[in-house]
Amino acid sequence: MRSAIRCIGAATLSVVLGAPVEAGPFQTLLGLPDWVDFSIQFTSEPMGGIQGGLNPSASSWFQNTVVGLSVGSGFHKPETTWKELDHWQVNLELTNQAGNPNLNTELGSEFTLQTLVNPVGTWITAASVERNRGQSWWSASAGLLSMDPDFLVTPAMNAYINSTLNNTLNLLVVGLPINPLVTPGVKVAAHSESMGSLTYGYFYLDPETSIASSLGVNPEQPQVRGSVQALQWSTNPLRSRQDLLEPIPLGNSRITVERTLPAPEAQLGGYIASTQLPTNRTGDVGSGRNRGIYGSLTWPLQLPLGMDNRLWAAGRISLDPGNNPFPSYLGGGWLSQGILSNRPRDVLALGVSRTSFSPNLSPGTTYEGVIELNYSIYLSETVQLQPVLQWVINPGGEGKVQGIWAGGVQLNLNL
Repeated sequence: MRSAIRCIGAATLSVVLGAPVEAGPFQTLLGLPDWVDFSIQFTSEPMGGIQGGLNPSASSWFQNTVVGLSVGSGFHKPETTWKELDHWQVNLELTNQAGNPNLNTELGSEFTLQTLVNPVGTWITAASVERNRGQSWWSASAGLLSMDPDFLVTPAMNAYINSTLNNTLNLLVVGLPINPLVTPGVKVAAHSESMGSLTYGYFYLDPETSIASSLGVNPEQPQVRGSVQALQWSTNPLRSRQDLLEPIPLGNSRITVERTLPAPEAQLGGYIASTQLPTNRTGDVGSGRNRGIYGSLTWPLQLPLGMDNRLWAAGRISLDPGNNPFPSYLGGGWLSQGILSNRPRDVLALGVSRTSFSPNLSPGTTYEGVIELNYSIYLSETVQLQPVLQWVINPGGEGKVQGIWAGGVQLNLNL
């Protein structure tokens, strides 16, 4: 564990346990200059059925490796000293995904139990130029982009493993550029300390499938034509509570621990997609217009349990339910950091989700729900473990498959 010493006031020293590392092991090992940021992140999610479903003994191992390279003159400089050039950076990211992506099918669930599951192979997941906000009022990015993490993402959901709880509000319309899919796009945002941030994005879909398959992946979607636009407003409704952004004191000592739970946030957004699939694929879900609105709220909670707590809720509804296979979504949960006094960085997470099925596109189906309980074990800045237990309710949405109990673990290596 790396400790950072920060000066508070004129003479008080505070040791912050678990403060962010400026460079990963490979960055240091390669001796890269300050204007280069190189990282490798490996994530593995072995999981299997425990009881219920079509095949309770089914199991799978899925993993991904993300290699990222960013170049910018502002790295490792205080934002107060930035000149215009320091705001800008160039990003390139490749993601390799491997394993068995069929666990949910074998168990009878409509949605994957693992966040990572996508068609196997190597993807281009970013190639962009970005202007970081710093202390200015605007930010932007352009290039090969996904809608996430800027749109349809509630930071609290990053604490979960089931795909319905750790994704873009389970929006699954064919052609939407959601990671690992990227397409030419632009994002611009205006920021205000008092009013929050307003972000707009435009994405051109025609080359999306060919980009996805450029390194040999079968993206398992047809060639899509059209565009997607999104607009989102977000703000911290408790911006006066600076204590929620600062490290957490450990008892009466001067030692503090990094606060890992997200800041309070209110979010409201909408999207409009106009897509066209090949004419020889009539009846494909996703062709035509898809509009929707969404929102979320993350709020601090005072409890005698844990050192820091959050409640969150999020929802999405389609304005074109006849053309959206999953027209509505509701999710929510509770996060608690430091449940065990000797494990101040660990996080306990409980989450619930419910996704509806379109009665027009999937007659006889209603919804599928998930309850997840997991515990993130912080071993070091490099290694984290996350055991998980999931209960899938009404798998497949038809009431024909017994509820699924499944368990597993997520391993994160930040290199």
